[in-house]
Amino acid sequence: MENMNAVIDRMAEISSAKKLLNEEYDRLQAMLLLEAEKELTDTKLKSVSWTSSDNNTASVTISDTVSVVAGELLQSIFGAVYPSMVEQKTTYTLKAPAKRILSAIWHGEYCEGSVAEIISNLSCDDKSKRVLLKKIKGISFDKDKNNLMTLAGLSETEASDMAYLINEAAAWENICTFIKVNNNGQINDNILKDIITKVNAAVNVSRGMKTEITAAGGDEDE
Repeated sequence: MENMNAVIDRMAEISSAKKLLNEEYDRLQAMLLLEAEKELTDTKLKSVSWTSSDNNTASVTISDTVSVVAGELLQSIFGAVYPSMVEQKTTYTLKAPAKRILSAIWHGEYCEGSVAEIISNLSCDDKSKRVLLKKIKGISFDKDKNNLMTLAGLSETEASDMAYLINEAAAWENICTFIKVNNNGQINDNILKDIITKVNAAVNVSRGMKTEITAAGGDEDE
């Protein structure tokens, strides 16, 4: 752990230094932009550049970002040349529940059962179980683990194992819900295999890692 202490402390130092450098960079950039505005105002020029005595170069370029707000009006604007002026695309944006379901199916991270069944088999009293049923959703592992430790009296290891199981059971319940809605209340191995095949063809789920360093005083680097 001694080496890890050195790693964490050094990363915290770098995080603090990056913040200070970023703040200084932003101030200098603001000065650059102000000067560029002076030189570009009332001209048709779109860019200006400067070269320092050390041959470092800075340039500022004006560019317009055109966002479509009412796409249905574009055809009436461009008329006959609409096809050559506009490329129409369909985009799909997944909401959080859909992302959780697709990720669970893609990685095979689900198990048959229900959150209620798991909680009912805990050794805590009925009052605690009722509270747990309200608090535990199988979405946030850390929150579920803490609630299991606090309300069910589980050790950290036991709570971690149970929270993991609850997460997979919750995923299974969510999967069952949308499959049954689309299959007259039915779910079986063939239907599930078909869904898995379609999910694997429809999406790609990559799993990354995020590093977060918090320096003494609250500076963060993600």
